[in-house]
Amino acid sequence: MNGQVAKRTGVHVFVDNTNVFTEGQRASNVRLGKSARYLDKHYVLDYGMLLYVVMEHDTRFLAAIPCMYGSEPPPQDTVWERIRNEGFDLKVFQRNFFGKEKRVDMEMGLDIQELIWKCEQPGICCIVAGDQDYVSVVERLHRAKWKVEVWFWNNVSGELKQAADRFESLNPHIDFIGTRPQEKPSKRKSGRR
Repeated sequence: MNGQVAKRTGVHVFVDNTNVFTEGQRASNVRLGKSARYLDKHYVLDYGMLLYVVMEHDTRFLAAIPCMYGSEPPPQDTVWERIRNEGFDLKVFQRNFFGKEKRVDMEMGLDIQELIWKCEQPGICCIVAGDQDYVSVVERLHRAKWKVEVWFWNNVSGELKQAADRFESLNPHIDFIGTRPQEKPSKRKSGRR
């Protein structure tokens, strides 16, 4: 290398929480031999382990704090605090009047576009999402000479998978990045005999 020091390129990570969480529950249901039409509501992602897998077991380094996008959970839910404790920068949006998620995909795409403008040199952008909506974002990253990785479940959009420089399935890691705690036993009514 003629005395030159090689620059290490960090990884910028962007996670669409609802997308990866919901489809993880679907993947868990399929793994249990059940229909892909339904979700395994007992499957819970461990975001620290998800990040560990995306960072290839800590063999790569983060260029910035990973960003996660999602909808506001119910007040008693502790998921966002837990995710924040794992080191993610959170962007949380209220659902609309009909309970539908809004603004998440657009905000994540705009933040990735802003990343392109701010960085002096192209790097690696890791998108943890599977929506076809992100194809345009990947195309813009490519025009700016960025490498794009998509990490998602096997049911990723075919167009998104093709657009990325690299696709990695989360399915082989399903037990490592998530758990399926046993259901709480139902309380039986005590009856007289």
